[in-house]
Amino acid sequence: MDFWDLIAGKLHGELDSNEKTVFDKELKDKQNQQLFTRVKVISQGLPEAKQLKNADRNRSWNTIKNQVSTRKQNIYIRNFMKYAAILVVAFLSGLYFHTLSTDTNQEIQYAEVEVMYGQTSHLFLFDGTEVWLNSGTKFKYPNKFNQNERNVFIEGEAFFKVSPNKNIPFKVKTDQLEVEVLGTSFNVSAYPGEETQSVVLVEGEVQINNREGEKIGEMCPGQIATRTDGTTALQVKNTDPYFYTSWKDGKVIFSAESLGEIAKKMERWYNVEIRFEKESLKNFKFTGTILRNKPIDQTIMAMEMLAPIGFNYQVRTNEKSIITIISKHKKRQ
Repeated sequence: MDFWDLIAGKLHGELDSNEKTVFDKELKDKQNQQLFTRVKVISQGLPEAKQLKNADRNRSWNTIKNQVSTRKQNIYIRNFMKYAAILVVAFLSGLYFHTLSTDTNQEIQYAEVEVMYGQTSHLFLFDGTEVWLNSGTKFKYPNKFNQNERNVFIEGEAFFKVSPNKNIPFKVKTDQLEVEVLGTSFNVSAYPGEETQSVVLVEGEVQINNREGEKIGEMCPGQIATRTDGTTALQVKNTDPYFYTSWKDGKVIFSAESLGEIAKKMERWYNVEIRFEKESLKNFKFTGTILRNKPIDQTIMAMEMLAPIGFNYQVRTNEKSIITIISKHKKRQ
């Protein structure tokens, strides 16, 4: 493997035992040691990235390019600059920052983070709140919080570890609900097109409001609150939070969950399109764990051993691959 591939695997914890041996061997080289040190500095700084203001991608790249070309640097340094730029893109892959409209009266500007399918993201807000964003999520937040509230907006799924502030509540707004807290850890799932939105509380207390900000329920740790389209009632019950928050650790854990629901998660997780030969196949129940760093074919093989189903895998260029779930007696194509 190229040493850059080994570095990426090392930083993401994805090297197997053989690759670790090769990495350790390559790291004995002095230049590789220096390179790895610089790359770690870059990667450690990325999660701290805040809002990008007045970003001009072309101008920024031209500035870097001119600096590299006009200075007398040896080949190693030029190569490092080239790969460092690639590395930054790799660490931010699937992550887009958009500057949104500004309210000139309040002087609050919003930034939007969009996480592509097959990716996850982890960031800190300037008040110290920690946020994990799941695949296919859009997250909007202001450049500053005012003196009365801390409001953020989400389409998709996110886990929040809110920095405590008794005087300024933290509010997460979806198109149906508003989650209000002072300082706690919880998960919000509100993907567009899905009938149900949910909040899972890990610790602390939260208040659930409707879109107008009116209180409709409260939660205690170890509970899940769900609301379905077309209803006003909030359903609250006890649960194991880790089933809903494990995705931020690179896992999807499910217990007696239908294949139809698992397929939705796999589509976002692996950036594929999953189809069913017939609707009844969606009703199979599974209990297990999907690891993000494992290829999808391994997950498919494991599921085939647990139920009378099979998979047809159609790879498409420049488009999402299609996985069709079929009855096991059907022959693969």
